[in-house]
Amino acid sequence: MWIALAAVCAAVMVSLGLTQPASAADWPNVGTGATGADVGTAQYLLRSHGHDIAADSDFGSATKAAVVAFQESKGYAADGVIGAETWPGLVVTVREGDSGDAVAAAQTALNKHGHGLEVDGEFGPGTASAVTSFQSSKGLPSDGVVGPDTWQSLVGQGGDGGGEGCAVPSEPDPEVLRVVYRTAVELGVSDKVLLAGFEAGVVESNMNNLDCGDRDSLGVFQQRPSQGWGTPEQIMDVSYASNAFFTPAIKVAADNPGYTAGQVAQAVQISAYPDRYDAVEGTALELIERARELG
Repeated sequence: MWIALAAVCAAVMVSLGLTQPASAADWPNVGTGATGADVGTAQYLLRSHGHDIAADSDFGSATKAAVVAFQESKGYAADGVIGAETWPGLVVTVREGDSGDAVAAAQTALNKHGHGLEVDGEFGPGTASAVTSFQSSKGLPSDGVVGPDTWQSLVGQGGDGGGEGCAVPSEPDPEVLRVVYRTAVELGVSDKVLLAGFEAGVVESNMNNLDCGDRDSLGVFQQRPSQGWGTPEQIMDVSYASNAFFTPAIKVAADNPGYTAGQVAQAVQISAYPDRYDAVEGTALELIERARELG
């Protein structure tokens, strides 16, 4: 019901001139030597078309051979580069209830934009929530369906957390998990504040210490030197960055006992997309357990 209502409202707002539909992002050119989320997305999509290759986010000779074979099967120019002609034929529309490599491709693409999903190939409620959140943030109809326009926006733009051209790894960094958790324990944070920290880390970097981001954002929480979070060197120190997040989060949680963990995270991060934090609660809880095991 909410998804349908959101889609209707978005359409009405466009028709009244209150907002503008998103302009289409350019399809990226992805070829030999490329790495990152767009490559992983393409590999999963190739797998969904029957090409038995690894989805390792590294465009090597096996991926090129699969691309050439796919292009030949479609009558495209068989140059081994996934560009404006190949992407539209490669993408597969997926929605809640679907499963398989095309869903894994969508999850990989969503993670580039900071959604922190488990890439399990199962299009469940968590993936649906990430899709509608992404669509809303890009001015697309929030129908929860990853169709051609959503695919083009997913692969044609840099991630919100990682910034234009900054690839967010599909797996969290165990050392980052360990340090963020250890810092929280040393500060004696509550379970809610701990969850807020992991939700923020999942959304902003998929718990990776990124050396790039939107504008001057850096690190696991994508903190900005220009906004007073510290020097670049300090922000890239995971322990420092974690302290910088948890210290104000402790006060926010104490002053606002009714806040969810996501609302605590939002109060610290002041994101343009506040609903993303609570949307990754399940992933964050799983990573907290993994961090406990790491010690």
